[in-house]
Amino acid sequence: MAKINAVAIERQYCSGGSEIGKRTAELLGVPCYDHEIVDMAAERIGISPEEIAKFEESVINPLRSTLTFRREKDLDLFEKVFAAETEIIAELVRKGPCVIVGRCAGYILKNVTPTLRVYICADHESRAARAANEHNIPYKEIDNRLKHYDKKRGDYFNVNTRMNWSSMLTYDLCLNSSALGTETCANIICDIVRRSKT
Repeated sequence: MAKINAVAIERQYCSGGSEIGKRTAELLGVPCYDHEIVDMAAERIGISPEEIAKFEESVINPLRSTLTFRREKDLDLFEKVFAAETEIIAELVRKGPCVIVGRCAGYILKNVTPTLRVYICADHESRAARAANEHNIPYKEIDNRLKHYDKKRGDYFNVNTRMNWSSMLTYDLCLNSSALGTETCANIICDIVRRSKT
């Protein structure tokens, strides 16, 4: 096993993936990068993080599992955002070991450094509870919100990587946080990383 220098976590919405990423980083004593990557990319290309979020929402076609671009400049911006995030993720890893949540990091780092690619999922009941308790999503909106954000993440990943976001074959490790708990998930990831260094 190659010495693992980075952990890249993709996750279902409200599965606890961000929490697991942060806890994994704490246990390993390394930085965790999540939404900060969007902020850095926005600064690099000269737009606000809110503009990136709004743009990504606008190019999702709810009738298909692909992204649609109305104008050439939409495609240009989409490519600029991904290019900036790719550069930033590679730069962060070159600074030292870290955990990165989302943004296709496992794909981006495949030829940069040995990376543990992790997918976090959870059952609907626990995701719904997290959506209500941590994100204050009204009960009647929960199902649609879970589907919407899973689709958004899946589309972004699938278009940029030409791989399947929700397929276990895309990852080295798939963990069910509702069955295992977030602390156990973090400990499993850390154990694999530590074993790779011995």
